Amino acid sequence: MVIGISMEWKDIITKVLQVSLIVLGVMAELFLILGAIFLTLLKKIVLKPLKAEQDAINAYKADKDSQKAASMLRQISTNNEMEELADDFASMIEEIEQYVTEVRSVTAEKERIGAELDMAKEIQAGQLPSVFPAFPERTEFDIHATMKTAKEVGGDFYDFFFVDHDHLGIVMADVSGKGVPAALFMMVSKMIINNFAMMGLEPHEVLEKANDTICKNNKQQMFVTVWLGILEISTGKIVAANAGHEYPIIRQPDGRFELFKDKHGFVIGGIKNKKYKQYEFTLQKGGTLVCLFSV
Repeated sequence: MVIGISMEWKDIITKVLQVSLIVLGVMAELFLILGAIFLTLLKKIVLKPLKAEQDAINAYKADKDSQKAASMLRQISTNNEMEELADDFASMIEEIEQYVTEVRSVTAEKERIGAELDMAKEIQAGQLPSVFPAFPERTEFDIHATMKTAKEVGGDFYDFFFVDHDHLGIVMADVSGKGVPAALFMMVSKMIINNFAMMGLEPHEVLEKANDTICKNNKQQMFVTVWLGILEISTGKIVAANAGHEYPIIRQPDGRFELFKDKHGFVIGGIKNKKYKQYEFTLQKGGTLVCLFSV
């Protein structure tokens, strides 16, 4: 048996093309629908949350209201990474605000401390002789002193004062440490040394009594090095005692400088009941005594 089917090739091509066009049309519509769905989801899941995050960040930049910006960010609810990103931004803004607040507080405290240190520096400087010539009515001698602290306040100090009409007390000292504690210790030490020297005691007695007084209440275990000299103005004789301070320097009338290696005693405030030795030398007319702070 033979069965034969006769078809025109053109008809076949036409049918195939028709079917293909229908399939392509359906696929195109399907892609359009899927694209629309994708764009809708993209806008809802990504673009809209991103726009909300951008609005919150711009609001924070404009008014620096961290609570408002964090609230806007935490209202974003997508149940995906965009929500987590918004929460991270909210936390970051709150941390930035906290950091800024702390910085402002620290800055204000530093400014307050700086102002107090400036005042303390002025008070400390006011405790030291600073007007020169110091004794313009006395033509037998001239004296000058200067000090520049490493910090706002410090422990170095000098002093000079009349014990009587013919005797001038000279003090050069350096407290251990720096800053406010040294400055407070310096003022106490200066007052104690000055009080005992004004009583007319010998230099070694002044240092011994000052040492005993300071040691009685020295819980911080601070100490001060002191060079104390009493100049007899009429003769140029100097009676001095040294409690661990730098050697004095003498400039002779001919211009020569000599380091006077005197007898060092122990620092003031270190050990109770210490004894100090004193010595004498004469400052020639036209000569100069130079005393330095410890270095």
